[in-house]
Amino acid sequence: MSQKTYPFLTTKYQASPISVEQVKGWLRLDISDFTDEDSKIQSLTLAAIDYVETRCNISLGVSDYQWNVSCLPTEFIDKFHVVSITKVEGVQDGIFTEIPSMYYTLTRLSERRYGVTWSSGFYSDASAFKITFKAGFEEDKIPPRLIQAIRALIAEWYDDPGDYVSEKRTLVDKLISTYRIPYAG
Repeated sequence: MSQKTYPFLTTKYQASPISVEQVKGWLRLDISDFTDEDSKIQSLTLAAIDYVETRCNISLGVSDYQWNVSCLPTEFIDKFHVVSITKVEGVQDGIFTEIPSMYYTLTRLSERRYGVTWSSGFYSDASAFKITFKAGFEEDKIPPRLIQAIRALIAEWYDDPGDYVSEKRTLVDKLISTYRIPYAG
């Protein structure tokens, strides 16, 4: 079993959470039959999404994660916006055994914290556990502050594609600060 002790991404979402058409509207380029800038807009959109996801350690679309732990966890460490638990497996002598879903439930502890509630009758002598789950923002559920950060990045990069140094805290930094997960997991 992997030595990672924090949840890690196994499969990233496929469809971009922000469309070229949305961005063209933001940039006031939503003119019928105008497609000259589409590849540039797509590239800037992907870069802005990547920037926000990397800085915040979150997924802007629903993605698959895995978490390997040595005991029964009760709270997802530094992962919020958990959508569902896909599978829980116990590991004993290198053999993975799936734990039936009737023994655990996903519990929302607060706006950004989720936990696993284990049935009172559940017991396992497994030496470790592998939890597979889905986390991220469902379609049209991305917080407005993160959308605004992406929008600000795209506008800045579209208007000024040059390289520059910013010594002060930017609008984007302020917008994403409350969504940052402070670990490199």
